[in-house]
Amino acid sequence: MIPVDSIRIPCDIQELCEGWADGANCKLHTTRSLTLGSIRPKCCDTEEKWYLTIWREFANALDYDARLARKSGSEDYPKLACAKAWVDDICDELAESYGLEDWDRCDDR
Repeated sequence: MIPVDSIRIPCDIQELCEGWADGANCKLHTTRSLTLGSIRPKCCDTEEKWYLTIWREFANALDYDARLARKSGSEDYPKLACAKAWVDDICDELAESYGLEDWDRCDDR
């Protein structure tokens, strides 16, 4: 099983995300990882569900940024699209590792 809080994000993806989020609102602002915080969503009764939810939220943020980059003609679009694909793969690996392939994330933070 993939340990919770164990996946490191490549520096280039961290820097790309910080550039699109102006750093202040980026989950990767000071670290190269996504970690469990102190406020667990009600529907995440395990740390594994919580971790998977965090990664899925990251994938959604990258998707949003990639769409904005594409619409604006930014040269970052291909990099954001590749980062989104990488995060989608991580989400799939986490879901499989945790046996959560059929679990649908929640939105009740």
